[in-house]
Amino acid sequence: MLEYLSSIDLKVVWIVLVTGVVPTLMWLFFWLREDRFNPEPPGLLALTFIAGAFSVFLILPLSSVAEFLNITGTPKILFFAGAEELIKLLIVVAIDFGSAHLDEPIDYAIYLITGALGFAMMENILFLTKPELQGNISFIVETGTLRFLGASILHAVLAAILGIIIGFVFYKRKITRLRFMVAGLMIVTILHTIFNYFIIRNVELNSLVTLGILWVVTIIIIALFERVREVKH
Repeated sequence: MLEYLSSIDLKVVWIVLVTGVVPTLMWLFFWLREDRFNPEPPGLLALTFIAGAFSVFLILPLSSVAEFLNITGTPKILFFAGAEELIKLLIVVAIDFGSAHLDEPIDYAIYLITGALGFAMMENILFLTKPELQGNISFIVETGTLRFLGASILHAVLAAILGIIIGFVFYKRKITRLRFMVAGLMIVTILHTIFNYFIIRNVELNSLVTLGILWVVTIIIIALFERVREVKH
């Protein structure tokens, strides 16, 4: 690991910070403003973000699993989308769902978005610091920008959708919330799979179309946040 870090050019580090880290943090602050009237504890948010970042390393060994099971094509895309969404959810469930600070419907989305953006940031860092990319600064800049506009927004949007689904049944019984959580997990896994499928099939055209869709969905989600706030007993 130390050898890997020492091999990274200092210029690349700055570019990764500017294109892969700082924009993700700005995106996080954007979403946290949705909870500005009753903000969550900074320490708990920081823990959730960091845990989300390091949960990426739970995904890495799955490449060997997919290869061993001979999972290829669309099933492979579904496999990794499902694994990512499940791990991101479980991390937040373990840290936040039992907390006394999760005391209003919108909080599910806030904590899930925080963990998801931590995941996205680490994913960006690992991708942009690949040894084979070190000599191509322009590609790193371009890719880092696209990953912020695509992957980072995708993770936040999917987390928001899942959080909103659970938030709508905030005051229902635990079994009802669990059912909605499972249903929401299935929905975001399918959406994640579709996004990745389009990107892989036709990067130039479909990435632009998908980015446009993500921005439209983001606007819709912001409107849905208001509906979740109005959920009563």
